[in-house]
Amino acid sequence: MVRLSACLIVKNESLLLSRCLESLRSFADEIIVVDTGSTDDTIEIAQSHGAQVKYFTWIDDFSAARNESLRHASGDWILYIDADEVIDSVNAGKIRQVITQKDIMGATVRQCIPQQAENIVTAFYIEYCRLFRHHPAIRFEGAIHEQILPSIERIGGKVLRTDIVIHHWAYAATEEKKRHRAERNLRYLLAEVKRMPEDPFVHFNLGMTYRELGQQDMAIRSFHRALDKDDGHIKRELIGQIHLNLAKLYLESGSSSKTAYHARQISTFEPDNPLSYYILATLAVTNNQFNTAIKYLESAIQITKGKEGLSPSADLNMSRIYLELGCCRSAAGDYQGAEAEFIRSIECNASVALPHLLLGNCRFMRGDLAGARDMYERTLVLDPSREDAQRGLALCCGRE
Repeated sequence: MVRLSACLIVKNESLLLSRCLESLRSFADEIIVVDTGSTDDTIEIAQSHGAQVKYFTWIDDFSAARNESLRHASGDWILYIDADEVIDSVNAGKIRQVITQKDIMGATVRQCIPQQAENIVTAFYIEYCRLFRHHPAIRFEGAIHEQILPSIERIGGKVLRTDIVIHHWAYAATEEKKRHRAERNLRYLLAEVKRMPEDPFVHFNLGMTYRELGQQDMAIRSFHRALDKDDGHIKRELIGQIHLNLAKLYLESGSSSKTAYHARQISTFEPDNPLSYYILATLAVTNNQFNTAIKYLESAIQITKGKEGLSPSADLNMSRIYLELGCCRSAAGDYQGAEAEFIRSIECNASVALPHLLLGNCRFMRGDLAGARDMYERTLVLDPSREDAQRGLALCCGRE
């Protein structure tokens, strides 16, 4: 039977580690945990879940620590994973199936990163090679944001793209811990830039770190450097991510023309990303081009639903998307179409007051006072402080 080793590097992960290891125990033949200096209960937790704990003195190099975990693994295949990630039973089964294939050296997975509730995106998906054969020539590279794929490609190994999902709990860490991590990453990345000034991947990660730290101008500069350094070998999806970040940054700064340019570039390199069309719809709304915005929002919805077999790289908050689409139809004078969108928004999330209110307004505009009154009453149940719903209800009562 093909044996699988799950390999982790950890430091002070007592809050998250149990959940990760519990998910691994059901399908991994061994779990290797390399500790780089924990001072909490991380080691005891790892041992209690049957993991082999090894020790490695931290030398500011993630690849060195990852490669140490490979040194202790005895499986035919390696799965590398972090303490804040979990694999459910469905995806565990897919992993066990993939490693039986004889003509591949590695496989990609889709890391699912959930977003905060108020975001238009509910989850991002990032593709990584996380599963690979245990082979002496396959080793991690890069002091930070380490990669395994380059070493597989150098030996001519075939890498299979899969729909396996690893769930990443990005918001489990405290704000303080996230900022400390970003500041640490910045130090490492600045050193990497000096060592590899022509590497676009380093400049991309530097841009992401600057953005996380709120240094928007430095982020823009780093993303443009990543584009300038691209020699055609960087993944096309990564180029799409660079354009996405630039579009967001320019949107925040109020530069419409630059936002539109980079938003259009996203779909060229990453056609499975609905945010290209959502950003263009946002720009159209600011220019009162509501019919144009409707077309862009409809395109975003089609991608999110898996148009043409694409697996979207982002899940959108469909309740908000339908709400915004309804607002655009209403602004364009299509009240019946707007009603349909507000109903869809409510079907996605019935606990939000605003689509009930706007549905009530549409019904009021076309003379359906009973239907409008019902929506205003539901709005006030969800949010008693809505004075606009109270006024709408009063107008309905005054006309009946």
